[in-house]
Amino acid sequence: MNKKLIALAIAGACVAPAAMAQTANPVTLYGRVYVTLESVEAKASGANAAVNRRTRTCYVKLPNYQNYWIEAGFEEEMQAIRDAIAAGQDDRIPSLMSDRWLSEVTLYGSPSEVRDGIEAWYAAGVKTLIVVPSSAKGNQMVALQELIDLFR
Repeated sequence: MNKKLIALAIAGACVAPAAMAQTANPVTLYGRVYVTLESVEAKASGANAAVNRRTRTCYVKLPNYQNYWIEAGFEEEMQAIRDAIAAGQDDRIPSLMSDRWLSEVTLYGSPSEVRDGIEAWYAAGVKTLIVVPSSAKGNQMVALQELIDLFR
């Protein structure tokens, strides 16, 4: 897990503004993680990485997210994405999201890898983790059920 990303999340760079506004406790630390659970078939085909690239495309186009990821050490990736946007080549954006970037800003893998990743956020000091699930097998409801099953 990228220590800079964790530090930025703890510092509030990745805080969900609505959630922060609803709390009277200024020391509550929030983090956000995007999760895709992986089956053996999905791992072999790269389906989970493809889902994460597709669902992150709208975010990497936003300057505030780009700035956050540049600060976290992903300047090369974000500059390439900015260049593609400027050239009107949005279709290239998923291919510009490096495996290094993807593995640091999303959480995907086997159920045990995902559980370990979630636990790492808590161990880093995050008190409320906002988990946004995706699925290579179906829609958001399928993803939510996969996440529920992960902790049963």
